Amino acid sequence: MGGKVMRDAASLTDQAPVREVRSAVARDEGRDNPDMRDYSVSRQGRPALVKPGPAGHGGRGLLLPTSLVTIALFCLPWLGGCRGSRSPAEWLRECGRAAEEYAAVGGYLRFRQESDYVLETAKGRLTHTLRVEGEIIFPDRERYEFREEVRSDIRGEENRSNAFSYLTLDGGKTAYVRGERLVEQLGVEGWVHYTPPEEQNRYFDYPKLVGKAIASARQPQWLGFEEAAGVRCAHLAYDLEGSEFLDPESREGSPLLEEYGTLGSEWAGVVMRVELWVGEESLLPVQLRLSTQYGEEGVGMTYLMRVVFEGYGEQPPFPIERPAVWVEAQ
Repeated sequence: MGGKVMRDAASLTDQAPVREVRSAVARDEGRDNPDMRDYSVSRQGRPALVKPGPAGHGGRGLLLPTSLVTIALFCLPWLGGCRGSRSPAEWLRECGRAAEEYAAVGGYLRFRQESDYVLETAKGRLTHTLRVEGEIIFPDRERYEFREEVRSDIRGEENRSNAFSYLTLDGGKTAYVRGERLVEQLGVEGWVHYTPPEEQNRYFDYPKLVGKAIASARQPQWLGFEEAAGVRCAHLAYDLEGSEFLDPESREGSPLLEEYGTLGSEWAGVVMRVELWVGEESLLPVQLRLSTQYGEEGVGMTYLMRVVFEGYGEQPPFPIERPAVWVEAQ
């Protein structure tokens, strides 16, 4: 999400505003706001419990003992209805397909990501928190606010934070950024327009994130229907290997964590527990939760990430447009 660090699954963090804008050359390739369309997925009907009898029985239904009828009426809705007539694997496949289709037709989406990471070693303890909140107008307009904080006594008592704003009109090919580090290290206030290297694209890729989260699911389990973010959802759980979800070679990790160099690509082999809440009617992802714990040779790690998706089918309250004032990276 050696020397490389744990990447947040959504690839939202940005060390680019300082390191990359020095030599970036950007061109605005923004597009007009896409048309908004309604999005819905039809629900599958359920089969009848009793079929008419053959013609030789006068067209009457098959007669069953009262006890069997009672069991059928009680059990069949539970067996078929609790999963919406889908297996856990089918829920996952249809969710991935629905997410791709929603992004393709030009919908609107709000997202929130929260993650908490703790590393304990013989040298001390490090905690990292990350909070991101933003919105997307598909296919390629996006903006979000990012903030992270690190507390550590590994190299003496340290409390550090980093915050920036991100905006793109072309799916991350170019971006506008502004943040604390641009002011502190480059003396640049306000928005800077730049072209990030491909491996440092800060775009929150919604269909890609959802696809990676479900593509290699191991033995998905059904946990029932429940409400998440105000939506009735199918709750699923499964395991996923970190290497199937994280890219160790990516340089899209947390700016602050990378400076500590505390976690390498070996963590990609750790098994992650994934929970996914899928809208019962829309089949769209509503909430994603990843967690893991690891302890070996004096090193203990815990990680928890939660992403909430909201606003499906809504009209964007404001357009996502280029800032009124910005400077071009040189």
